[in-house]
Amino acid sequence: MWLSFALLSSLISGGRRVYDKYLTNTFENFAMGFIVQAFSLLPSVILIFILPHGTEVGMLPWRFWWPLLIIWFILYPVQTYLMYRAVREADISTVTPVMCLLPVFNVGTSFLLLGEVPSIFGFLGIFLIVFGTYFALSQKKGNNSFSAPVLFMVLAMFCIAIGSSLDKVAIQVSNPVFYGFMNTLGASVVFFVLIYLYKEKHSLKQMRSTKWLLPFILLGVLQAISFTSSMYAFKYGPVSYVLSIRAGSYILAGLYGIIVLKETFSTRKAIALLFFLTGVIALAFA
Repeated sequence: MWLSFALLSSLISGGRRVYDKYLTNTFENFAMGFIVQAFSLLPSVILIFILPHGTEVGMLPWRFWWPLLIIWFILYPVQTYLMYRAVREADISTVTPVMCLLPVFNVGTSFLLLGEVPSIFGFLGIFLIVFGTYFALSQKKGNNSFSAPVLFMVLAMFCIAIGSSLDKVAIQVSNPVFYGFMNTLGASVVFFVLIYLYKEKHSLKQMRSTKWLLPFILLGVLQAISFTSSMYAFKYGPVSYVLSIRAGSYILAGLYGIIVLKETFSTRKAIALLFFLTGVIALAFA
């Protein structure tokens, strides 16, 4: 069951990353976070009425709330700033494949928080993805530095990996659709405050333009469906395997950047994409 939910989330996520690249040309980092979360609130509420949940808010234990507090006030602000800065400052085909590091980082957090351990094929996939990451990080010969946007994306993925394990901790005492709504609600409030703290108010003015209304509505619907699907996949399957399926969508986004957006395609990118794809397949079928 988890595989179908993970595949649905994967298909939506890959296309969304391409659209993120377009939006970052107009909106700042925390404004992007607010747009994604706020416009998915209403669709998330609708999903609560469509899908069974049966959650009584007053009966939720502390195990439901402490993961959310960490995600809202620490992980979301950090990962959002790093991820959208990376997307803005580099080719999409360079930074999006690094999102395949999600299942790699998540192995450790899932073991510590959930007791989940990958199989031998899972560890093989991890090795291949890490090897591919080296090619995505390293630059031309004679330059020992690393690409700053790729490093930003690596750090963002580390935050998301921790958050994914915390998602499952909370879901175990709740249910995916209600948890998805609460996660989105708190994140919307936090990002709204951060917009003012970091003086991104001009982005709020940009949002008022009617030309953005339909794209934002579509983005919100896709985000709500994708996030809720991920939460259902987390509930029924190992988190690192679910993230490996989602990572496959980022490979497609990287290829989109090369084929459609005409971004530079080098031997280094080809090697990185090959190892990423092979590693994701190994993890998905582990």
